[in-house]
Amino acid sequence: MKKMLNKSMAVIGGLTLFCLAAAPAYAEVIQVNTVKFSQPNVLNVNEGDSLTVDLIGTDFSAGPDGVTFSLAWDAAVLSYVGTTVANPPWDTFVVNDDSNLTGIVDFVFLGKSLGDAGANFAIASFTFNVVGGAGSATSLTLSNDPFNVGFVAPGGVPLNVNYVNSQVQVVPIPAAAWLFVSGLFGLLGMKRIRK
Repeated sequence: MKKMLNKSMAVIGGLTLFCLAAAPAYAEVIQVNTVKFSQPNVLNVNEGDSLTVDLIGTDFSAGPDGVTFSLAWDAAVLSYVGTTVANPPWDTFVVNDDSNLTGIVDFVFLGKSLGDAGANFAIASFTFNVVGGAGSATSLTLSNDPFNVGFVAPGGVPLNVNYVNSQVQVVPIPAAAWLFVSGLFGLLGMKRIRK
């Protein structure tokens, strides 16, 4: 019995050492140069609502002084209202939204005349009206600009960018669903009061 217990302890000890040694290999990888929407991946909205989404940059190894990208969506679901550029850090900007009726902002160019934007920075906010009815959906999809300029550090050095959460799914839901959910919470609240 004692021999079996010692053998079991040796196996458990060996497995523990292996797990400790292998742990760094499975550690969470922090992505650098990340561009993403600050909203959740899925946004439930009502037809007729106004919707604003914010684009941010995080964990940049070298702060950019120039940014260029494009944005696309389904024009049957969202109607573009406008773009608000974060200032600071950006003091120069051009927004080409001539194709917004077809669901595209062709390119957004942002620049910084002095210094760079740093490791974490705001980029821009995009505002839409929800014109699609319940059951329709669209993704706000971020991509490289048509000229492939992308994100650049001072001196024109290109930065590789990780587009994380660069697609936000916008789902219009019927007003009846909101009424049902609020009624359900009301019933649960009454049940709780009775107890």
